[in-house]
Amino acid sequence: MSDITAFNNCMSAFWRQHEGELSRFLISKTGDREKAADLLQELFLRARAHSDSFCEMVNPRAWLYRVARNLLIDEYRVARVVVELEEDIQQLDIFPDAVSTLDTCLPETLQALPDEERWLIEESDLHHRPQQELADELNISLQALKSRLFRARSNLRNTLIRLCKIESDDTSVVCCHKKMK
Repeated sequence: MSDITAFNNCMSAFWRQHEGELSRFLISKTGDREKAADLLQELFLRARAHSDSFCEMVNPRAWLYRVARNLLIDEYRVARVVVELEEDIQQLDIFPDAVSTLDTCLPETLQALPDEERWLIEESDLHHRPQQELADELNISLQALKSRLFRARSNLRNTLIRLCKIESDDTSVVCCHKKMK
């Protein structure tokens, strides 16, 4: 008897031993006997494709279940219903996130900062000027500018929290705020 025949016999015997439980598993997951039978047949074909190494696997039963789960996942992906949206549909942002609504508080909060801090934030963050250029303009080192900018941003954050009554939650930095009056 050749090695291939021995492996095929091994795989076939193993398949006969576990075919019933694999069928029940697939029926329980699909709820459809015909779909489960189709998947079981595909599983058998994949096992046959690996028949030369099937019985050398550490746990061929686990391999069969892993392949069966992958087949189920593929089946769910194919069966997923896709709804086409009209091209001219408008996306309404009924509940804008809290961060995007902070733009109403930001201008007023910037005005509450000391002049130098406001200028640094406006030039660096709003006008996107290079930090080295700002450091040269102020006749300070780049590291000194970065330190000042860090302090200005920290002050801006604290002022936003205080003036806009910002609250945080577990899922985001900002969950809600009240508009400045």
